Amino acid sequence: MQVLAILSDYWASFCAFALFGVLHSVCAQEPFKDTLARWISQFFVDHYWRSIYNALSFAGLYYWIAVLHWGQHPDDNVWLIDYPQPLWRALVILHLFSIALAYVSFIQSDYLEFLGFKQLWQGIRRLSRPKTSTEGLDLFGTQRLEIKGIYGWVRHPMLLAGFLFLATSGPSQNNLIFLFMYTTYMLIGAYYEERRLIRIFGEQYVEYRRQVGAFFPRLRRTPVNA
Repeated sequence: MQVLAILSDYWASFCAFALFGVLHSVCAQEPFKDTLARWISQFFVDHYWRSIYNALSFAGLYYWIAVLHWGQHPDDNVWLIDYPQPLWRALVILHLFSIALAYVSFIQSDYLEFLGFKQLWQGIRRLSRPKTSTEGLDLFGTQRLEIKGIYGWVRHPMLLAGFLFLATSGPSQNNLIFLFMYTTYMLIGAYYEERRLIRIFGEQYVEYRRQVGAFFPRLRRTPVNA
């Protein structure tokens, strides 16, 4: 069967992406960070863990999984179908939209904070000037629930942007299988992220979830209250 052949051929990619997904999700959760704080220090977790987490995630995704997936199957980078010109133009527009969506989401969530650079800089300042009083950061997704702008239309715009980017890329077997792995992670990861946000923000997030769709805007959209 074709499915069994694909599983046999891409088993390393599936295992690597599954391991990445588990580690990526677990290491972002509060129980892991609380444990890490007990092992090392709360100061380390508050100021340095986010940047280390992002660096490890980037390296794992682009220098491990991507190399393993595409590097081991160079013959499967050929497009399986040729799109008609009108469809191709529409897909190019969607592809560019996915990049714009990722950019807007990234900026609105404060990209320096998202990457951990603000926390890192604050930690360096506190180490170099221990007597200096520095206010804590109002962190996105932990102390601050963003519900305006693009987050007033969809709850997970970054995940949606990634899905649209992959879905509108060339229809090779490598890309389609990676899209399947990403979509699986997107749905599972969003589920556990929602549970985390409910634990942190409680009824505020529950009400936000009632009004705003996870990945696609709702047809009957009601204003989101801050």
